[in-house]
Amino acid sequence: MRIAAYNRCSLVDYEGRMAAVVFTRGCNMSCPYCHNRDLEGMEDSVSEEEVLGHLALRKGLLEGVVVSGGEPTLQEGLVPFLERVKALGYPVKLDTNGTRPDVLEGLLEKGLVDHVAMDIKTVPEGYGEVSGWPYGGAVEASVALVRKAPSYEFRTTAYPEMGVEALKTLCRSFRGEPYYLQQYRPVEAEGPTPFGEDLLRRLSREGGARLRGVEVG
Repeated sequence: MRIAAYNRCSLVDYEGRMAAVVFTRGCNMSCPYCHNRDLEGMEDSVSEEEVLGHLALRKGLLEGVVVSGGEPTLQEGLVPFLERVKALGYPVKLDTNGTRPDVLEGLLEKGLVDHVAMDIKTVPEGYGEVSGWPYGGAVEASVALVRKAPSYEFRTTAYPEMGVEALKTLCRSFRGEPYYLQQYRPVEAEGPTPFGEDLLRRLSREGGARLRGVEVG
């Protein structure tokens, strides 16, 4: 598996757990707000054996492993890697954009993933503009699969150019589920101005979404 970076300890990537984070290379989307886009041009900086060796040493201290990206489900070596992680006794969280439901289904059937966090980029009609990937059967199939996972969440980065009405629609669509609105952070100085936190708090109250990157008020 192609690993671009490895965070040996994180307190924010796997809720309620101290976890290691594996960042894979390569993504099939081109979201303008992505903070991990530099991973695409990086050489594989960490080997599987180095990661697994560290995880073996930290058994009893670390409480989980996050596999993020990039898009992990593009990696041909994902299944055998996760099999080895699970053999060490670690719960696994998978971050995904939902474009490979075939891979996701296999991971869930094999019991290789304990928590799935799926990004919902925007409403269906705006998917191509925001992510460079048209909304279609793959994303819909993945949403259905994620809902069958042992534990899951959906999340949307509140990118200003998608508009307020899109956020309202998404909040309604995922009401009653673990759905998060994440504050947009510009990657570059000329990026669009983020939505105001008061607006996001109001959407959260009215639509039932949870918030990340926004002060509770």
